[in-house]
Amino acid sequence: MKNILKMFVLLAFIYSCEDNADFDTARDTGTSTSTGSAIVDVNVSSLGKLLGIPSSLDFETATVALAENELNLEIILRSGGSNVASYEITKSINGGADFTVASSSTLPLSINYSTGAEFVDGLGIGLDDLRIGDVVSFRTKMIKTDGTETFAGPNDGTYNITVSCSSDLAGEYNLTMVASNGWNINFPDETIIEKSVGLYKTEGIYRWAYGSIAPDQGFDFLDVCGELSVLDQGLAQGFYSNEVFQTEPGFVDGVTGNLTLFYTVSFGSGDVTCVGTYIKL
Repeated sequence: MKNILKMFVLLAFIYSCEDNADFDTARDTGTSTSTGSAIVDVNVSSLGKLLGIPSSLDFETATVALAENELNLEIILRSGGSNVASYEITKSINGGADFTVASSSTLPLSINYSTGAEFVDGLGIGLDDLRIGDVVSFRTKMIKTDGTETFAGPNDGTYNITVSCSSDLAGEYNLTMVASNGWNINFPDETIIEKSVGLYKTEGIYRWAYGSIAPDQGFDFLDVCGELSVLDQGLAQGFYSNEVFQTEPGFVDGVTGNLTLFYTVSFGSGDVTCVGTYIKL
């Protein structure tokens, strides 16, 4: 489903002998597919929400009483588009079939939801079928003048909303990172930001603080009712193609607000597993 244009760059880094880290320099540009078309941005005036209370802690079977439902999404043109005849916003659930919810020959193109029924309309399910952790994805589709179709890149033309409980993890933390290769580092002023409801991004990763190896070192993680999941991604927000993935589920301390995250960073010299303990300031 994802057609990603890769740009290969040559970078040279000099590290001390203790820093036995090697980087893969294939960078995901986040642009549209290799067929060209247009480069678009997703603009949201407020974070999309599908939040509710599950009927039990068995999230696979528990129905969800939705309490907050909101989406104000706009697709805007950043560049290109001369060979695009029309644009569509599509939606799907859990990577299933795409259903067109809006179309236009020009951008901007927007949709606005305020009820749970609007989110599931056209997906072949009812509100009672929604479960905690379900993901509703909105993508930008382009129909070119020659009749071919393509989707914008995943980093600029897609917006995902996860069915979840309310979440409020953004803020400042004192971070201690312990790695399997012996690194034990304290980052006293780690900032976690909210990218969308329940989806967060850290400032640093492994032993690198913000601004030390690439424009953005942070990694994304998801909060689903207090269980934290590090998403599969490239190192430093995809600047390097070294894989970052979850080692085991993390968690939120409901009393203190502290977080614990478990993740692995892959290198040619071997994988490094990390445990990050985030103390709420």
